[in-house]
Amino acid sequence: MVSLRRLLAVVGTLLAMATAALVGSANASTSTCSFGALSLPLLGLGDLNPYFLAPGADFEGSLSGWNLSGGARVVSANESWQVGGPTDANSLALPTTSTAATTPTFCVTTYAPTFRMFIKNNGNNGYSNGQLAVYLNFTGADGHAQQVKIAALTVKSTAWTLTPPISFIQYLSTPLQIGLANISFTIKPNDNHGNWQIDDLYIDPWKVT
Repeated sequence: MVSLRRLLAVVGTLLAMATAALVGSANASTSTCSFGALSLPLLGLGDLNPYFLAPGADFEGSLSGWNLSGGARVVSANESWQVGGPTDANSLALPTTSTAATTPTFCVTTYAPTFRMFIKNNGNNGYSNGQLAVYLNFTGADGHAQQVKIAALTVKSTAWTLTPPISFIQYLSTPLQIGLANISFTIKPNDNHGNWQIDDLYIDPWKVT
């Protein structure tokens, strides 16, 4: 007959092994999530933080992994500061409410909580006070795809504007329990008061391990 003390010892050992396995899994998951090359693209705009570019988000090369719909397209009109380099020449146009752009899926950890990008509203139907909606796409705790609106951006002129930092990490608490989350962003006009362009979407890893 197994004594109660021995049974408790066995249970304790099994719990310790399970905890170690979970921690090991989290660490392994984190190690598979590497950020892109870091730079200081916004230094000339007073932002001293390092950033990595979301995949293809300078619109200067391949848009592999991007999902463009409704007439979203690359156009020859770069953001004004040329933060990606002096030869950059393109941006992405989202001229109507039927257009949308979804980034490729990429990996983040708790150390990459915000992003910034350049936006421009050329105006539509005599208005220039439209909103540009940003949605976060991720897999929820139930294993199903989820989408949550995280920003409704506006600008006060028709000039290129750098957005403030847009936080998204607070929506990922459950996926990040394994150390990382695979996400994408969907960007589209919120109304017919906008004829938008976007450029240079940068993720801010405020702490790099």
